Amino acid sequence: MSRVYDNKPLQSIPVENHTWAGCWNPARDNLLNKVPGGPGVLMDGILMGRSRHVITDSEKQKFRYVVLQVKPSVAHKRKFDKTSGVEIEPNFSDNKKVNTGHLMSSYKTEAKGVSDKLTTSSVRDLINRPELIKLTSKHDKAECIALWAEEQQLDSIELENGDTVRLKTVTDSPFIFSLAKLDTVTSQVSNYAGGENVGASWTDKVMSMKSHDSTQPADDGAGADEDEWDD
Repeated sequence: MSRVYDNKPLQSIPVENHTWAGCWNPARDNLLNKVPGGPGVLMDGILMGRSRHVITDSEKQKFRYVVLQVKPSVAHKRKFDKTSGVEIEPNFSDNKKVNTGHLMSSYKTEAKGVSDKLTTSSVRDLINRPELIKLTSKHDKAECIALWAEEQQLDSIELENGDTVRLKTVTDSPFIFSLAKLDTVTSQVSNYAGGENVGASWTDKVMSMKSHDSTQPADDGAGADEDEWDD
């Protein structure tokens, strides 16, 4: 049974007005690309706060945004196929468990290729812009990232503090390309807004691999390994 979206919780948040010197153009003003061609960030996190902002530029054009304070739980660089340009899955883990003896209870941890996993500090370094931070700094929360969504992007999604969200940024910037709310029990997408559907491929892929592994016969060989999702 579908639920009618009610945006009253969003409308109850006070609007802050800001005057922008010049024409508001994030791409031209280097707000979108600190490094030209940066792929952007793919992130799961918990929504800790929201604020509403209206930017009025020198041409009296108004641009409405909701800034989300998100505490990342896992973040990776977005990855694209160099030939087709199609987005591909990131390398989710930089470690693997390797059996060190005849008993399956004896393991050591080894590097598993090159991971594109990002720390919260790394995400900030990639996407934060001083010009935008000064507009929202009073709303900053510990361990959170400030992410900008056009107000109309959130027309189809109902968000509350404490929700678990999955999002992609527009290149290496704080602007949100797509956003989904996750069911905390099943890790399935329960509500979605933005660019192409981010889906639930992260969890689906990991869980299908673990399910497949559980059906395989035990191997006492020393080379047995197991992917780690929780690093």
